[in-house]
Amino acid sequence: MQNISIQNARDLRHDARAVVESLLGRKLSEEEQVAVMAFPVHPAPSEEERKTAALRLAENLEAMAESAKRVPEDEMEPLIDEAMEQVRQRRP
Repeated sequence: MQNISIQNARDLRHDARAVVESLLGRKLSEEEQVAVMAFPVHPAPSEEERKTAALRLAENLEAMAESAKRVPEDEMEPLIDEAMEQVRQRRP
């Protein structure tokens, strides 16, 4: 059973294209691709699971912040610039 479908916008039937454009709230260009994914429903995490996840996230962020303190200040800006450039290159 397939859970992901990727189609070129130019290949969509008129009715399918109209549905996608309605969902997105804009027209599709001919060069775009449309991905549709279906996921099985699962229960939301319990309050305890959410609290545990939030705590682990806070611990990981604190560890990263502590690690960043060891980077000399004059090296930090170029590293941030490099990271930002990598993020920008991944955008469509």
